[in-house]
Amino acid sequence: PLETSRPGIYVAGAFSSPKEIAETVIDASGAVAESLKLLSGTRGSLSRERLIPPERDISGEPVRLGVFVCRCGTVVADVVDTAAVTQFAARLPDVVHSQEVEFACLPEGIEEIKGAIRAHGLNRVVVAACTPRTHQALFRRVLQEEGLNPYLLEFVSIREHGAWVHADDPAGATRQAKEMVRVGAARARLLQPVHKERRPVKHQTVVLGGGIAGMTAALTLADWGYDVYLVEREAQLGGNVRHIYFTAEGPDPQRFLKTLIRDVECHENIAVLKNSELVGFEGRVGDFRSTVRTRHPDGTTTTRVIEHGVLIVATGAQEYRGPVYLFGQDPRVITQMDLERRIATALEEIAALNEVVMIQCVQPPNAAMEYCSRTCCTNTMKNALRIKEINPDCKITVLYKDLITYGFREEFYTEARRRGVLFVRYEEGQRPTVQVVDGRLQVRSRDPILGTTLVWEPDLLALSMASVPDESNARLARLLGVPLSREGFFMEDHLKLRPVDFSIDGIFLCGSAHYPKFIEEAISHAKAAAGRAMTILTKDEREVGGVVAVVDQTKCVGCLTCVRTCPFHIPRIQPNAVGVGGILGAAYIEPANCTGCGTCTSECPADAIQLTTFHDRQVVIEDAAVLGQWCPG
Repeated sequence: PLETSRPGIYVAGAFSSPKEIAETVIDASGAVAESLKLLSGTRGSLSRERLIPPERDISGEPVRLGVFVCRCGTVVADVVDTAAVTQFAARLPDVVHSQEVEFACLPEGIEEIKGAIRAHGLNRVVVAACTPRTHQALFRRVLQEEGLNPYLLEFVSIREHGAWVHADDPAGATRQAKEMVRVGAARARLLQPVHKERRPVKHQTVVLGGGIAGMTAALTLADWGYDVYLVEREAQLGGNVRHIYFTAEGPDPQRFLKTLIRDVECHENIAVLKNSELVGFEGRVGDFRSTVRTRHPDGTTTTRVIEHGVLIVATGAQEYRGPVYLFGQDPRVITQMDLERRIATALEEIAALNEVVMIQCVQPPNAAMEYCSRTCCTNTMKNALRIKEINPDCKITVLYKDLITYGFREEFYTEARRRGVLFVRYEEGQRPTVQVVDGRLQVRSRDPILGTTLVWEPDLLALSMASVPDESNARLARLLGVPLSREGFFMEDHLKLRPVDFSIDGIFLCGSAHYPKFIEEAISHAKAAAGRAMTILTKDEREVGGVVAVVDQTKCVGCLTCVRTCPFHIPRIQPNAVGVGGILGAAYIEPANCTGCGTCTSECPADAIQLTTFHDRQVVIEDAAVLGQWCPG
């Protein structure tokens, strides 16, 4: 779906078809992964090592603080009086240098900051500019290049929190900027160097799920030269695509599937583990350990431990097949997937049909399903059009609550109406009913437009069943420590910004395990997940730490508060660690997994957890700087 007719040219986002933001981001990551495959043989040939001078030891130095106020051209300076803010900063305690910079992030501005650090012997820096989300990493590199620890930087967002929100009040915006700089400078005085650990990265990958998404992700990584363990719960690969015989667009998915399975099973870098499931998982990004249990034909089981650097979840979704509308009780009631198989394998049955009714949005009884399965409507159009090709005189009626054939798929809905397929709407509180009367199926549905109940006696009733989460999702989510949506699908870290990542680094998501997807969408998502995984696998070492929670085990009472309150399930009790009073069992927070949210820090009743660069004294002095204006002394 990302490739064009010209090798080496890829498309992504709305350039190919109308898309949402999340789909656009997924496409972009997938296109990058495809590009990287072409460049795999030249990896690293143009890279160069960034020379960083030895870090200066500031432990014996008095605080020498520099404040740099960015004008951001006119974006900030047209609202905030940056000259007044600079003069205000110069009078703050321990500030030895304060200056305006036209554009702090441009090379000229960076050189000004570097020159000031050298000329004035600065050992703490405050940058008052835009958002740290986009520019904090840049200025941390600036400090590194001048021999300072990168965490001796305090970033103050006077653009977002000052100029933009007070655009109609320059005096108020300037006063706000001064207060923010005052608080930032107070906190910066207490900043101390923070050193990250460097840990080796294992270059193997585990992919859970052998459907179209899992196999695509595995093959993408394997083509890059990385070893992949593909773990499939069933006895054969293919997932739901094994039951898809044609697509609305035309290509034969079975031919594509056979080729993909052959490529995966014959690839020297892929180990396929069928009849297998994940039963144990531990570790951190770059150094995971997964325990996989395999069932053998003779009924025995074996387990193996796999060490790997990343993990991709591609466990798919399932078609609901519960007892609704006489399904499972009357052979004339089938699902759209069953109908597709009949169209592909039993043409004479299709040719003999006189009337077919299709019901959309079929879900478990008494289930408050608030999500759309996305693919059902297009699959209905696909089957209806194929029946019309085989048997033009067959009457087809589609009973729908709502129809969603998004993007270019709207043309299939238009074509179905042109060929005589009838569409009758029903309302949520008045769903169709199905019964057998005198040996014939009878479908009844109230038409809200006509205001009357319509009755059909079809030869066949096809149900568009909901796609429901895989039954293993809840167990896997607990095992991996990742969240599920309220519908039971795996939930990404951020739908628009990180639609492939989980909140835990090193674990990625793709395919219908995320939410129901078409084949081409699952492929794009799989390639995006592989591309994100490459950002870790391409490195031999990875830095861990930074702004993370750290446990002083000598104060820990083992109360489990941090274990219960952490939204990411990171803290663990180490049984052999010695806590307060010599008790066995103290908390430990893995720095590679910690997101630095600070929840455990604020909740710990023993004050045993501190958040790096946000220690109690640093937070308290910020409060004092804010309140000092109104509370002298």
